[in-house]
Amino acid sequence: ALIGSHNYAAQELVNLMLVGYAASNVFDGTQSLDDGGSEGKGGDDRVVLRGIANRSDIGFLTLFEHYEYVRVGDALKTPRWPIWVLCSESHYSVLFALDRACLQSHYCKPFDLFYYDELGRQDEVYRLTVDPDPAVPVEHDTSEKRLVSPIDECIRTRWPGATVDWNGSEPLL
Repeated sequence: ALIGSHNYAAQELVNLMLVGYAASNVFDGTQSLDDGGSEGKGGDDRVVLRGIANRSDIGFLTLFEHYEYVRVGDALKTPRWPIWVLCSESHYSVLFALDRACLQSHYCKPFDLFYYDELGRQDEVYRLTVDPDPAVPVEHDTSEKRLVSPIDECIRTRWPGATVDWNGSEPLL
């Protein structure tokens, strides 16, 4: 089904819009699961899970990866264009950069991402400066003890340890 519980877009619908087919997963390629004991019994009891086959034009980042529920593959994390659909708290918004250099795998200079949320009725432009190689990296922490914007955590799934500066805007929680 393309529409899940509570009338939310299922991952298949999101992938259909991003890559042109309704894959159920966000990892790269395929993954095989077997029953762990079928060898020598004449059967091949395995399930093949399909993810994203090729690099997408537009990417995808999700808070679910920060919480280690899924792993988004490089095909969606490193799209052809610096545009990402962002899934945070079952809500979709967009991050984009004006400079494609941030797509390079070992890019170390600070760069700007712009955040847009149609439903947020935002009155200001949110320009986030991301430093992918800070002097003191931000540690991965899934505890709920600290108050951090989920958007920052989504960004760190693509640029681990990066700092995010909201440039005078109040970080969205």
